[in-house]
Amino acid sequence: MVEMFYETLLAEKYTFGQAASRCLVEFQREVQAGGRDALVALSVILSRLTRNDPAALKRFKPELKQLQELAKKTILRRGLSADEKERLQEDLRFVIEKAGG
Repeated sequence: MVEMFYETLLAEKYTFGQAASRCLVEFQREVQAGGRDALVALSVILSRLTRNDPAALKRFKPELKQLQELAKKTILRRGLSADEKERLQEDLRFVIEKAGG
């Protein structure tokens, strides 16, 4: 997902917001299904967006809300390695902080 985000950004000469939107379309099935795949996809896409263009996050309110709801479900972290959990937690904390809570 990270690779696709930056490849889309560079190859298509997209803005960060456009690249995030494109990735959300490409990973629509995972995001709509909910669960761990949605948690990971949304956290990766929104954290990359937030790190590069924090102001653009406000255009992704539905996705942010979904991410916040999924983040509350600690059961979704089962099966992730310690490193994956740490990275996920870092991304979640960063996005939620930048979103204002």
